[in-house]
Amino acid sequence: MHDASARDRRRFTIVTEPRAQVTRRMIERRDGPALEWIEAEPAGEPRGAPLLFVHGAFGGAWMFEEIFLPHLARRGRRAAAVSLRGHGRSGGGRDLRAASLADYLADVSLALAQWGEPPVLVGHSLGGLLAQRLLGRVPLRGLVLMASLPPEGLGVVGPRIAMTDAGFWVEALAGSLLPGREPAVALARHWLFSEGLPLERAQGYAARMSAESPVALAEAHWPALPLSAAFAGVPTLVLGGADDRMIWPATTWRTALYHGAEHRTVPGIAHFLQLDLGSEGVARLLLDWLDRRGA
Repeated sequence: MHDASARDRRRFTIVTEPRAQVTRRMIERRDGPALEWIEAEPAGEPRGAPLLFVHGAFGGAWMFEEIFLPHLARRGRRAAAVSLRGHGRSGGGRDLRAASLADYLADVSLALAQWGEPPVLVGHSLGGLLAQRLLGRVPLRGLVLMASLPPEGLGVVGPRIAMTDAGFWVEALAGSLLPGREPAVALARHWLFSEGLPLERAQGYAARMSAESPVALAEAHWPALPLSAAFAGVPTLVLGGADDRMIWPATTWRTALYHGAEHRTVPGIAHFLQLDLGSEGVARLLLDWLDRRGA
C-alpha cells in the first residue's frame, strides 16, 4: 500500500515555473512627461543583460505585459517595457499630436538609463526604427528588431501600404486610430493580426490602442539612414512574421542585410509578433538567440 501511494504521488507531481513579479511605476523628469514603465523581475537569480521593449505606433508598454515580459522573467531575464509619451499610461497625451521622433528618442534614451547598465534593446515596428537610430549613440548589449520599419523608415513601406489600402493609410497618417472606434478595430484586425487569432482577442487589443502623432509618422517617411549595427559592434536579431501585411518578409530580410544581423521569419504570425498566435514561440526564439550570444 505504501509503495502504491508513493507511485501515485510521483505520477501526479506537477512541476511549476517560478512566477514573475510584474510591477509598474512612472519615470518622472523635469523636462518632459512622465513615462510608464512595466517591469517583470525574475523570482530567482537574474541572468544576462536586462531587456527594454519599445512599442510601435499606436501602441504601449501593455503590448509586452501579457506574454513577453512574464515569459522572459520566468527564465531568469530582467525585462521591462516603456510607453512613449502620449501612449499607454504615460503623460503627454494633450501634446501628442505635436510629438516628434526626436521626442520619442529622448523617451527611449531615458528608459534605457533606468537599467544602470547596457541592456538589450527590443523595438517593434516604429519602435524598431527608433532603436536603429540610437545605434552608436547609446551603449547596448544587443538589438532585436521585431517587424521593424526598415532603416530608411516609411519612405518605401508607406506608399506600398497606401496603394493597398488608402483608407487605412489616411487614418494612420492622421493619427486618428483612436481607441474603440469601430473602423479602427476593423482595420487593425486586418492589418495587424493573423487570421487565426480569435476575433475577441483582436478586438480587445485594438480597443486599447492609442492615438498617434501625425508629426512623428510624417517624419518617419524622411530617410535618415542609421549606423549599421555591424559597424556599431552590436549583435542584432531581426524577426518578421510570415503573414505580416505591413512589413513583408522581404523587408525584414533587407533590414537584416543592412545591419549584418541574424534573421528569422516566423510562420503563421502577422505584424504583432508579441500579441498573436504563436507569440510564445517568438519569445523563445529571442531567448535562444540571447543564450547563444551570451547576452
